[in-house]
Amino acid sequence: MRILIIGASKGIGLETTRQALAAGYDVRALARSATSIKLSDKKLEKVQGAALNQQDVQAALTAVDAVVVTLGVGLNDLFKPVHLFSEATRVLIAAMQEKGVNRLICITGFGAGDSEASIGLLQSSTFQDRIWQSV
Repeated sequence: MRILIIGASKGIGLETTRQALAAGYDVRALARSATSIKLSDKKLEKVQGAALNQQDVQAALTAVDAVVVTLGVGLNDLFKPVHLFSEATRVLIAAMQEKGVNRLICITGFGAGDSEASIGLLQSSTFQDRIWQSV
């Protein structure tokens, strides 16, 4: 099985790549900084590209059985509206439908560890729970 990991160059993406390789999967690692991935394995293919670029994503999906999205943003990006996840998902879903890939896992560390203090009121699960209860 070949897995495409989007956002594979550091953090959760790099660890996901390590674990997928250790489990014996063929891994295609898509990242803007794919050349900086400090892993070497015959089952690892590093692909330079952006999750927001339709052509990059479509090319990376060729001959892939499943996709794992591990995109993240820097701490400074949390002080403004974050659109990366929704925009990248739109690009990815369209490309997956075109390529016939139907397995998707999304992982995020948003709100974990040091980033918890940066979560705004609208992003907090407590606030979202109250909104949904009132609907």
